[in-house]
Amino acid sequence: MAVSSPTAVGRAWQYVSAPQRRLASVAVSLAVIGLIVFGVYASVSAPPPLQEAVVYFRPDATTAQKDAARAACPTVGKAVQEPPDRNKLVSSRVYPLRYNVSEASTEDRAAVYACIYRQPGVNGINQETQGQ
Repeated sequence: MAVSSPTAVGRAWQYVSAPQRRLASVAVSLAVIGLIVFGVYASVSAPPPLQEAVVYFRPDATTAQKDAARAACPTVGKAVQEPPDRNKLVSSRVYPLRYNVSEASTEDRAAVYACIYRQPGVNGINQETQGQ
């Protein structure tokens, strides 16, 4: 009768459960469990990420067209038009119209998108989620 060698799992279990490694094994196991619990807690209890709809204008769009789009498409439901940036950054001039759509319903977003696409000088609208 041939004696079979232990499987890889059996050898690993023998290695981990050896008395001289038991304390380290328990410490590592508790650390892994703690990381998993923290990850679940952080995912569940954290506030939802900010979702922003950014309007893209054509390069030839005038400032008057951008201002007209801002005036024609105000806040709809919970799709809140953000105030214009007061800084001198290039991105603030290129993308001057933004909406916070974090809590907006599908109907609110659709109404904003439809209004924006009817405006002259608009190239499109992109929804961005914070952290992506």
